[in-house]
Amino acid sequence: MIDSSPNTQPLLKPIDIGRLVAAGRRRVALTQEEFATALGVSRKTLSDLERGVAEHVSLKTAIKALSLAGFVLHATLRRPPTLAEVMAKRAMHRTRVDGLPRS
Repeated sequence: MIDSSPNTQPLLKPIDIGRLVAAGRRRVALTQEEFATALGVSRKTLSDLERGVAEHVSLKTAIKALSLAGFVLHATLRRPPTLAEVMAKRAMHRTRVDGLPRS
């Protein structure tokens, strides 16, 4: 589990970063072209970043994109889940599986 406050969210996959960048870009009412120019990348690279499929975007560029979109990146030490958290998640998955139609 990840410790977090109400205003934070984990960034575990490239698409997580991309969604934040896209939301922030829209919030400041910039087109992809305008945002890409400010970021110093092509519009296609920005599009790929926002969709989570950019393969060669540097960490520096990703952090700058988040900053331009109005976000600050924080690192938090992960703690292992407690037994109660593991069991609760397992029960939730079991309930979901039990609710699936059987063939």
